[in-house]
Amino acid sequence: MKLSTKSRYGLRALAHLIGQDCCCSVSKISKEEHISSDYLEKIFAKLKKAGILKVERGAAGGYTLSRDPSQITLKEVIDSLEKAEFSCPSICNCQSKSVYQQIQSGFSQVLNSITLDRLIDSKNKLTYLDYAASTPIDPQVLSAMLPYFDFSYSGNSSSLHQFGLKSAQAIEDSRVIFANVLNSKPEEIIFTGSATESNNTVLKGVAFANKDKGRHIIISSIEHDCVRESARWLKTQGFEITEIPVDKDGLINFQFLENSIRPDTILVSIIHGNNEIGTIQDILKIGQICRNRGVYFHTDASQSFTKVPIDVQKDNIDFLTASSHKIYGPKGVALLFVKSGSKITPLLHGGGHEFGLRSSTVNTPLIVGFAKAAQIAITQMNQENSRLTELRDYLIKNILKNIPNTHLNGSATSRLSNNINISFDKIEGESLQLSLDLYGIAVSTGSACSSHSLEPSHVLLAIGQLPEQAHSSIRFSLGRFTTKSEINYLLKILPGEVAKLRKLSPFK
Repeated sequence: MKLSTKSRYGLRALAHLIGQDCCCSVSKISKEEHISSDYLEKIFAKLKKAGILKVERGAAGGYTLSRDPSQITLKEVIDSLEKAEFSCPSICNCQSKSVYQQIQSGFSQVLNSITLDRLIDSKNKLTYLDYAASTPIDPQVLSAMLPYFDFSYSGNSSSLHQFGLKSAQAIEDSRVIFANVLNSKPEEIIFTGSATESNNTVLKGVAFANKDKGRHIIISSIEHDCVRESARWLKTQGFEITEIPVDKDGLINFQFLENSIRPDTILVSIIHGNNEIGTIQDILKIGQICRNRGVYFHTDASQSFTKVPIDVQKDNIDFLTASSHKIYGPKGVALLFVKSGSKITPLLHGGGHEFGLRSSTVNTPLIVGFAKAAQIAITQMNQENSRLTELRDYLIKNILKNIPNTHLNGSATSRLSNNINISFDKIEGESLQLSLDLYGIAVSTGSACSSHSLEPSHVLLAIGQLPEQAHSSIRFSLGRFTTKSEINYLLKILPGEVAKLRKLSPFK
């Protein structure tokens, strides 16, 4: 089960109510929690109908809890806001049915065991351990961006007047920064709106530009969904996709790659640092294989950029993706390195921006912020990697030592400095994620299930886990602002929560 936005907003609003210990208006909570007042009104109407909230009339009136928070369970709240859970029909005998039913049963028991008074604690101490999902913007980056929101930079960078030329110069200066970081030419750096856009541009752009040569594309079995889904879509357009298997550590089989390259192979796309398990691939070796066979090589470096040294010339990379919000820059901007002479067609057609490869007015402040974030990260890379590796290994060691039946997913050595992915046997990952969130600790699950389907992480399945093992995984990802005291806080809370969930678990 995955909580909807409605449930997450509802829990935030209830936590706010508990903290106020008095009546509150929708407009006040809406403003302080940054939730749409219309949306919040609908949420509160459902909670009132369920008997969780009541309305006090009068000048000082508003919403308040109908009962003591220790008497209201999370299950009661979520049941009032979520649609009824999907349940398999009695005639269904698929292999995942029993696993699904056990997980749903266990999740319901967890929600029944947690009462609203626990929400008070979660607001007192916030510990963010989900840097792989997104990083907070660095204050230095924000300061660098702010001048570019000024009137003097309001011009379109394609315009020939001084306002446009000023914006264009800021963008070209940023392009040079990335070219120096990657050892490329400035004109090989293409700014996009996201890593998803960059990856889609490579797979589809190379496919259609080179379809006369061949229609065979190779990816790994642990690619990010935007690469997998792009490849899946290309299959519907007549292209053939081969997935390279990985071993238990998440490392690709080089011999399989060699044997899979055919005369009609046009592209190999292998993720550099995996977003779930942190495994780092040997892109130098992959690039050499592809160069020797005359095949384009693309790597999604969204997680590894500024954590692992990358030289597009030395590593024989033809295309590379990097993302701003993974390196303490703003959301909404990314880049695509395109080696000069590469044959690729654009996804977006229009005014011919970005050397004809990405028509759209570029966002000057975001690009400047992205470049500043890259400069900071590259300058601090060695020192920060050492610090994060020490914290990472400290957390791994203490989890495996102090919590029985836990397992590290991914390579113990060829691993991103900030990534920890652990399987906790006999519990459901989202239950643990929710329990930790109530203590103000933000982590991610290792699975990608939704409320209407039961799909374990394809990455964890690829390294040999069973579906129930994949569903028991949690990713802890560290970052620039992570402290050892935060790690110790997690280690203080985690064992007890795991033990409690195992008692409730249907998996025995």
